[in-house]
Parts: sequence; C-alpha cells; structure tokens
Amino acid sequence: MLVTLALALSIAALLPQPQESERGNALVQVELLCDRAAIRPGDTFTLAAKFKVERGWHVYWENPGDSGMPTRISIKAPPGFTVGDAIFPAPEREDAEGDIVTYVHKGEVLFLAEAKAPKDVAAGSKALFELDAHWLVCQETCYPGAGKARLEVQLAAAGSAEPAPANEKLLAEARARIPKPWNELPGATLEWSGSGASLSLKFDVPGATALELFPLTSRTTRVAGTASAAREGACRLTAELAYKEIEPAEPPRLQGVLVVTGAKGKSSYRLDAIRSGPGK
Repeated sequence: MLVTLALALSIAALLPQPQESERGNALVQVELLCDRAAIRPGDTFTLAAKFKVERGWHVYWENPGDSGMPTRISIKAPPGFTVGDAIFPAPEREDAEGDIVTYVHKGEVLFLAEAKAPKDVAAGSKALFELDAHWLVCQETCYPGAGKARLEVQLAAAGSAEPAPANEKLLAEARARIPKPWNELPGATLEWSGSGASLSLKFDVPGATALELFPLTSRTTRVAGTASAAREGACRLTAELAYKEIEPAEPPRLQGVLVVTGAKGKSSYRLDAIRSGPGK
C-alpha cells in the first residue's frame, strides 16, 4: 500500500499543476486568422494560427532541440473542408548552460495552414474554424499552456467576385518567413562523405556569409555537431552525423531547415537530403 501511494504521489508531482497551466495559458495569446474575407466553392485559402508570446519568453519549434516540447497546432474545419498541417517558420537557436541547445519562437509568430473548400458550400452561411493549440512556454522556468480560438468566415456563391483579402500585410510577412523549397536556393550543393555510423554532409552556398542548420528529428540520423566557414563569395557548413541502422533498413537522411545569411539578409530553405549511395 505504501509503495502504491508513493508511486501515485511521484506521478502526481510530474503532472502539470493547475496554477502552472494557468500561468502557461496567460503567457501566450492565440488567434485564428484567414487570408480572405469570404470563401467560394472550391477555393484554396490560408489559415494562420497567430501566437503572441510574452516578451522575454519563448515557445518551441516542431523539433524543440535538447529540451522543451514541440508546439502542437490543430485546426478543425467544417465537413467537406480540408486543412493541411501547420507550417512552421524557421526558429531561433537558444543556448543554455550545460551545452543545451533548443530551437524556439519568440514574440509574435504565425503558423500557416493551407485549406480548401468543397465545391458545394452553402452561400450566405458561414464556415466555422476552430484552433486548438498546446505549448510549453519558457524563460528560466517553464509552464505548459493551451489555448483555443474560433473564426467564422462568410461563404460566397460560385462565380462571385474575388473575395477581398484579409490580414494581407501580416500574412505576407508570415509567408516570407516560411522556409522555401531547397531547389529555390541558387547554386547550392551538398555532398555526403564517411561510412558506417559516422557520416558528414557538406553544404556549399554561393553568396552566403553564414549558414545555420535546424534539423528535424529522425529515427536513423542525428546531428552530432556543425561547423561553418565563410570563404570568398560563398559559405560552407559541415554537419557531422551519427547514423543508426534500423529494421526495415532506411538510408541516412537529414531533414530540417537551412537558414542562409547573405547581402540581402536572412532566408530559409526546407532540406530533405537522403544518401542513396557513395558520394550521393
């Protein structure tokens, strides 16, 4: 009986306490936005989960790094509508004592989701979208939090005029922060080397003055360290990788975001590099 009671008390101590959740909820405000004032049958449109994080605090990227918890975003749509997964902007790197590295979002941040309306929406009514979000908000201490938001958007008839844009400036800025496809990074090359459990992946980007890698989690391939060096007219980043074989077999694969600093500022690119053979 005493052992059971001790175990129950230990588990209870690990669970978020009500006051902790209240604090976590208060430190982050959430809102749901749409990029247009109305939706017509078959329209493709963008929804945005807007987070406003208290100054000096942060929430976490989809890979939090060495500690933290990924931010979770879910958007419920009316029947017939489809909503894609939330798209995260590139994060910031946060270094803490003990060589702890985390990937975070601060201030005002928007997570975008592409959506599509069915071809038989009822003009004159409204579509209700519901945001459900969960996060861990941290400074020197951390608090779990959650929030909900609702958004109603007018439904328009097929063949009606193009709906007026909404939240135009805010969403344009948010889209600019979303990582672009890798093939839109001009002249960039990558090269695998090494064998067995120890591999390297080199990135060369013409015109870059600095490179920073934010990896996503992987079942097989872990980033053990990175080093970058600017050369005349280019920059190279070398990622040292630890590869673990699993069943069924999967090749080494590094997914994530590469942030490129150049003469025009920073831009980011979505990476998905698979080693398909020697030197590939």
